[in-house]
Amino acid sequence: MKQTKFEMYDLKPFIIEAVHHLGFYEPTDIQKRLIPAALKGESAIGQSQTGTGKTHAYLLPLLSRIDFEKEFVQVVITAPTRELANQIHQEVLKITKFLGPDEAVRSKCFIGGTDKQKSIDKLRTQPHLVVGTPGRIADLIREQALDVHKAGSLVIDEADLMLDMGF
Repeated sequence: MKQTKFEMYDLKPFIIEAVHHLGFYEPTDIQKRLIPAALKGESAIGQSQTGTGKTHAYLLPLLSRIDFEKEFVQVVITAPTRELANQIHQEVLKITKFLGPDEAVRSKCFIGGTDKQKSIDKLRTQPHLVVGTPGRIADLIREQALDVHKAGSLVIDEADLMLDMGF
């Protein structure tokens, strides 16, 4: 397996394997700036053009920081549109399929325009990572179905667009 420059970061082995499989060999500029901060749990703002690896800049370190043993929401990712929320969740699934047999990251995507009761039913077991639109996430919190008070990380993807949309 070809070495990548992602090995310089303290990422869990399944993340490195996923990076190899996805064909990433060198972090982009935005990834070089955000991955170290996210691994340390620091606040960061990432701004970069489309297609520069912003999503992986936060997903790789945040997935690496999830404690599989803990049974609560650790990461909340909000996106302004259903399409973007689904796209982010698909990236989560692409990466987490490389988890070992004794590892499991539970992730869920919650978006408006879907059956809220089905979303509530899916939350009988809290996921480690939640991706969704702000309105649906807020609904699930108000319904006391989604418990995010212990989450250590919050990502507001496309924050400028969310503000423009009134979120």
